[in-house]
Amino acid sequence: MNVRFIGFILIFFCVENSRVTSAQVLRSKGKMNQQFVMNDETVIVNQATGQRISYHAYDELLKKNPGRYRTQPVFDKFGKASSFALIPKTKSEVETGITLTLDEDGMPEIGKPIPPFVMNGLDGKTYDSEKLKGKYVLLGFWVKYEKPLYTFESTKIISDFIEENRGKGIEIVSLGTTINTDEECRKAIPKRNCGFIPVPDSFGFNHRYKVTETPFFILVDKKGIVRAMAPHTEFDKIRELSLR
Repeated sequence: MNVRFIGFILIFFCVENSRVTSAQVLRSKGKMNQQFVMNDETVIVNQATGQRISYHAYDELLKKNPGRYRTQPVFDKFGKASSFALIPKTKSEVETGITLTLDEDGMPEIGKPIPPFVMNGLDGKTYDSEKLKGKYVLLGFWVKYEKPLYTFESTKIISDFIEENRGKGIEIVSLGTTINTDEECRKAIPKRNCGFIPVPDSFGFNHRYKVTETPFFILVDKKGIVRAMAPHTEFDKIRELSLR
């Protein structure tokens, strides 16, 4: 079986804000390279034509046009790369060799429905956006549950928000994505309330929703509409909302 590996780089950063102390969220810059396997069974769509092509045709096209195309995984509602888009590079990309594979273009929009998701929580439950209508949902996008970003102070901001609203009779389903495996999550997550249900092996959702900063949060209302979005350093934009 023919097999090809492609790398997919996500640039991420988190900056301090005057409203959040450095003890809560530290500055972090970096990039993550994920590798995806493509083979004869892979669904590949030529973005230029909108047509699906075979792996053989894809491979031949790349050989005949070296450096002229890039391949980008397309993430489905399960956070998996279920297909791949073959994208012609721009003149600038060809000349500079620099390609931005993920940006904010295509992120969910406030006032618009959240693109559907199905997440499997560390608690053994499945969280389907369609079945969650009638409840508020807070989606938190992380890389790994580890310092300097994942700390008691950083998660307390989330748990306080959840508990404050629970005291008002408002239930919020809070989920946190991560690249960590199930086993790693169980080791990293303390027994205290961290404010969200971890979703192991779910970093694909960061790609699906074009999240380029982490931690990042999206609040979805009872109708499945995006109510607010904010990085951790601006969580007050979410916390100060009056939910009912």
